[in-house]
Amino acid sequence: MISLEKALEIVKREVKVLPSEKVKLLSSLNRVLAEDIYSEFDIPQFNRAAMDGYAVIAQDTTSACLTHPVVLKIVDEASAGFKAKSSVSSGKAVRIMTGAILPEGADAVVMFEDTESEKDEVKIFRSVKQGRNVSFSGEDVKKGEKVLPRGTFIRPAEVGMLASLSKEEVCVVKKPKVAIISTGSELTEPGDALKEGKIYDSNSFALFSQVVSCGGQPERIGIVPDDEKELLLKVKEALSFDILLLSGGVSMGKYDLVKEVLRKAGVRMLFWKVAVKPGKPTFFGVRNHTLVFGLPGYPVSSMINFENLVKPAIFEMLGRKDYKRFKIRATLKEEIKNTSNRENFIRVKLIEQEGKYLAYPAPSQKSGVLKSMVWANGIIALPKDVRKVESGKQVLVEILS
Repeated sequence: MISLEKALEIVKREVKVLPSEKVKLLSSLNRVLAEDIYSEFDIPQFNRAAMDGYAVIAQDTTSACLTHPVVLKIVDEASAGFKAKSSVSSGKAVRIMTGAILPEGADAVVMFEDTESEKDEVKIFRSVKQGRNVSFSGEDVKKGEKVLPRGTFIRPAEVGMLASLSKEEVCVVKKPKVAIISTGSELTEPGDALKEGKIYDSNSFALFSQVVSCGGQPERIGIVPDDEKELLLKVKEALSFDILLLSGGVSMGKYDLVKEVLRKAGVRMLFWKVAVKPGKPTFFGVRNHTLVFGLPGYPVSSMINFENLVKPAIFEMLGRKDYKRFKIRATLKEEIKNTSNRENFIRVKLIEQEGKYLAYPAPSQKSGVLKSMVWANGIIALPKDVRKVESGKQVLVEILS
């Protein structure tokens, strides 16, 4: 049995970043850049009005106030996408809209709210300094600037930036293809009639969703009963994927066949059993470039060790390093205990109250109580040598999202 830290080190050592592919810009959301993105031009490419108002020479407005406004002659108008034909000289102004090119000679914009116009004249009631209400060329992005480095996770903001850089396509890391197998003769597909002694398969659906949330491309291979030949057949089929996830059958019972089947399929075992609770009976091995995880059958154990081991592997395949969970300091509202000699992951619900966070442990910490994962939005990693933490103590809660 090895520590989670050592297990994660072994997993990461076996990961290779996947090759890249080009996708259309609108298909790039939640993908990872496989190239550095440089700008071929300034953004904006010209000085432009940042407000609706009047383009002026700032010095002309120096004496402007509510009781003694400065009066300027309106010589032209400019709207977004167009340039005024007239330039601005002393004593003159151009009516201008947000985004329009700043006319030649102007160095500031007075907002409409600080003016009053009549025919071809405008009264300025407030002075402006040079550069006021102007967005200057290159203010956002400079030509030649590295705007987005390789490895960037593409959110809506990055999609917008790529569009502003005129990128119709973008080079991203391929999604890891993940095969998911649920093992156990007791399992039934959701929607089917439930016979005595049977349960519905929840693990493959939860794992499928976890893979999607991490940026992978999952495929449910299906439920395989406790039959060695049938399981071996399905495992061999799934070893063409980047990652194979199996849930159940990795403990020491008579019908726990996964470990032996994986050996027969040519999977090289790198560890089996991790010093965590829940999730001790966890297998990891490799065959060629396929990473193989045998996760426990209990749903909580399966989901927690996906978070701890599989998610980092998927992120590493994508070239991402940000797999660690965010941590928030909170006040524990009920005592928690660690009765094992393993690192214990306690499910908790974080609640914000008057600017502080409170952590309430889930009513049940049993590995088979999936409702505890529905209830929780965070976990507390309790070290193996910590026997208990009393109510009222400060704890670090790792956010599940």
